[in-house]
Amino acid sequence: MAIVTLCPQCQTGFNVLPEHLSAADGWVRCGRCAHMFAVDQHLYEMDDPRPVQEFIQPLSRPSLNRHGATPFRKTPSPVWLWISCSLALVFLLQLSLFQRDWLAARVPELRPALVSLCLPLACEVQSFKDLEQVSIESSSFKRMSDHRFVIEGVVRNLGDAELAAPALELSLTSQGDISVRKVINASQLGLSDVLPARRNLHFSFTFSLEPAVSADIDGFKALLFYP
Repeated sequence: MAIVTLCPQCQTGFNVLPEHLSAADGWVRCGRCAHMFAVDQHLYEMDDPRPVQEFIQPLSRPSLNRHGATPFRKTPSPVWLWISCSLALVFLLQLSLFQRDWLAARVPELRPALVSLCLPLACEVQSFKDLEQVSIESSSFKRMSDHRFVIEGVVRNLGDAELAAPALELSLTSQGDISVRKVINASQLGLSDVLPARRNLHFSFTFSLEPAVSADIDGFKALLFYP
């Protein structure tokens, strides 16, 4: 008859020697599933003389948490690790696509990769638009002749990354009331497609009005916007 202990987790049997009961307060680690348990709480008599497995070297008794229970940490399975990594990758790809214009502006080196990512999805990487980072530094409106006018000014990119050039909404007033509203795109203003970071760019646009309208024009309002 032999005294053995069974691992409470995988039911593997082990020979019990005196040193197992004395070392580390009787705490051991299962050689099959690595579960830690107290030998003296799982002792059995075995009539079968078949040999049983040996313990891994007894460990120091695990420290108890403040509630007096032994903390148990289960190692994540490879399948769950793979699923978690896959979900994280999908999330990063979705975020990259959603913020592709911002990423391309902030890190120009990423633009080729973002363009390649967009190809199968039929999307485009465009210049980033941030109206809060563009402003009109100065502007002037002049009458060149009875029916011809010119608006000039300076638009500034206040940010640290290049931005898409905005359009201009020009409202012409007569005695304080708006009588003409014109939308002028970036190319008509003489601006390039993008505004370099922290740069001022000059713009100018010349146009004509009907004689019945032009005679009463006495002021203007200019507003930048993205179509």
